[in-house]
Amino acid sequence: MIRLGKIAFANCDFPYYALENGKVDSNNIEIKEAHPVELARMLSNDELDISPISSIMYAKRNDLLILPGLSITSNDFTKSVLICSKGKLDLSDFEGKTLCIPETTASSATLIKIILWIKGINVNIRQCPGTDIDRMLKQGDAALLIGDSAIHAIGKYQIVADLGNVWKSLTGKKMVYALWVVGKKYATKHPDKVRYALEKLKSSKNYAYNHIGQIANSIGKQKNIDCSFMKDYLHTLNYDLDKESVESLELYFKYAKECGIVGDVSLRFFDNYK
Repeated sequence: MIRLGKIAFANCDFPYYALENGKVDSNNIEIKEAHPVELARMLSNDELDISPISSIMYAKRNDLLILPGLSITSNDFTKSVLICSKGKLDLSDFEGKTLCIPETTASSATLIKIILWIKGINVNIRQCPGTDIDRMLKQGDAALLIGDSAIHAIGKYQIVADLGNVWKSLTGKKMVYALWVVGKKYATKHPDKVRYALEKLKSSKNYAYNHIGQIANSIGKQKNIDCSFMKDYLHTLNYDLDKESVESLELYFKYAKECGIVGDVSLRFFDNYK
């Protein structure tokens, strides 16, 4: 049995839809769902074999291989990686303010630190448990929200910034939030299982691309999100890992190193690993 992780957000429901609904044969695959940081922990503790994790978590380890052709990427607005506040506020007003960041995010937490560093804005960062925005906004001036929590905050709170859009404006690049990875030891011992899971994941992803309206309606009803919004939202994301995305990922890691968050990062892919 292959233990496959899944990010517990609507953006991961999309590429997994066919796997979870019998549209793609998923024999010998057991799916375990959690938040991105928890998935990385489970992978490290040998509770998972293959999983999507925050891209920055990959950069902090040297025992993982990237599965080619899979990512969660935006080319501008994400609609689900947002800085929110109760009152009117702009990033340029953040000097000396307190920004609350949930412990469930890693890539987006690093991204806002990079953005603030590039802009030369000094902000007090407060780590917060959970994703309760009201609780976070009692402890700070603004809060970072990701995934479904961010989507549900739209229209209820002031959107200070969509980080995908800010990153695109600053760099002209895509933003790769998550990668699918496998441990080197598992890949060495079970290469056929990794190839099988990769084939199924890509088949499920391709099915999703071809049935986006149907899947958007299904996810929207399940997550209590407007179905029209969900369709537009899914169109803002990309689940491939093309050359441009790889270049964007490398730039993100370069800035993360300059900020002192990670050291040197090399991209190690499963298909190139011996």
